[in-house]
Amino acid sequence: MSDSHIEKIFLYLLALSALFHVAIFAVILMAPEKKTVAKQEPVMIDLQDLPPASKPSTRIEKEARRQAEKFRRVPREIAPRGEMERDRSAPPPPKQPAQTSPPRQAPAKYRGESRPTERGSLPLRESPRGVDIFKPKAQPGPDIARLMPSADRMARLEDSYRKKYGPEVAEGETRFLNTDDIMFGSFLRRFETSIYGVWRYPQEAAQLGIEGVTPVRITFNRRGEIENVEILESSGSRILDNEVLRTLRMIGPIGGFPRGYDKDQFKLIAFFQYGITRGGGRGMLH
Repeated sequence: MSDSHIEKIFLYLLALSALFHVAIFAVILMAPEKKTVAKQEPVMIDLQDLPPASKPSTRIEKEARRQAEKFRRVPREIAPRGEMERDRSAPPPPKQPAQTSPPRQAPAKYRGESRPTERGSLPLRESPRGVDIFKPKAQPGPDIARLMPSADRMARLEDSYRKKYGPEVAEGETRFLNTDDIMFGSFLRRFETSIYGVWRYPQEAAQLGIEGVTPVRITFNRRGEIENVEILESSGSRILDNEVLRTLRMIGPIGGFPRGYDKDQFKLIAFFQYGITRGGGRGMLH
């Protein structure tokens, strides 16, 4: 063989060797690497007993149960015909024993001062000129006694009015002022609060010791507005009667009628009572 031929064979072998090594290197590079998984060493844990649980408080608070409100139908209350019991705030004052001293002679006129009188009686004073306190009556004596009754007498007077107008209330169209009424209790309490907010004892009447009872019939519409006021009996004094009318004109609407009352009007009979106490004049609405 010639040298040139040997040289060619050597070059071919060298090229094949180079390609072989390149192929092996490429295979090594492209082959996926083996992931080494590190073995987790076991962890030692010390177990301890749990502390004893605290005992619950032996005190148990019981909540009061509230019964749900239930609507129940109750029989309609009607005032007894001609009779009605009346609560009195205080018993009549006890009678004082009569004094043995001789009575003093009262002067004909008093100049702005009233003489001391026994409990239950009222000082008599001459009315100022130009002021018409009493309505003109044919018999002035009984009218003065009516204007200045004792608490007992006013109670009897009011009871007589209740007996007189009891049949009207028994028919169901009209009611007396009773804030504990099943249907109209809330309505009448609002009315009573409104009255005491504007009602005043006339100063002139208090100074003269004028007392009395004025029964009135009041007509309300469904909005709680007063449509009509009728004085059933005069107290005997225009001052007291006019104050009642002024008071009823001053109050505004007091709210609608209660549910279940389908009539357009509601009539109420109330008693405006004027009385004199040691602290001055006092008005009570019954």
